[in-house]
Amino acid sequence: MELHESVKDSYKEMVIKENAGYRVRLEKWEVINPKGLFNLNVIQESLKDGKVADSQTYNFFMTKEELQTLAYGLTA
Repeated sequence: MELHESVKDSYKEMVIKENAGYRVRLEKWEVINPKGLFNLNVIQESLKDGKVADSQTYNFFMTKEELQTLAYGLTA
């Protein structure tokens, strides 16, 4: 994925869960405008023989505070 120079350092990707049949990943980066808003992709991938057979992406735009609230809610 190519991001604008001004926000490419904000890109983070992590695998939340993976087994033989599926994987759940997160992608997050700051958008160019408006400042302080982040793109969050929750990606669910069905795997077959170790390769992605199907994929669904759930896209959200959130502020840093909203991301922190989400993280807190998931870990509380």
